[in-house]
Amino acid sequence: MGKESIIKVVAAILIENDKVLIARRAAHKKMPRKWEFPGGKVEPGESETTALSREILEEFDVKIEVGGFFAQSNYDYEEFRIELRAYCARLIGGEFNLSDHDKIEWVRRENLKNFDLTEADIPFVSLLERL
Repeated sequence: MGKESIIKVVAAILIENDKVLIARRAAHKKMPRKWEFPGGKVEPGESETTALSREILEEFDVKIEVGGFFAQSNYDYEEFRIELRAYCARLIGGEFNLSDHDKIEWVRRENLKNFDLTEADIPFVSLLERL
């Protein structure tokens, strides 16, 4: 995939008890062991909110209710470009079962900067700290 193509990705900003959910990418994934706000790729013809609900269910086995748009981050990685759009969301059911990630953490917003986040996710940290 060339850099001219942009990968459209959505992420969930899940906040409970003043903590935000982040997930660590498994060793076999691109950007192994990096932390990220959970989500995934938007498939052709799929709305961003539908993609986000689907990805969270597929990767974590939990259901969410997607709320309003939070922010967008664009980042040029070495092999590809990413357009990451984050939405506020809340958990509505299920128990976490990890597949593409090896760990999840509920983190206080001011502590997010202590985690090795993917470059595309980093801009959301300062926005969350100001909430």
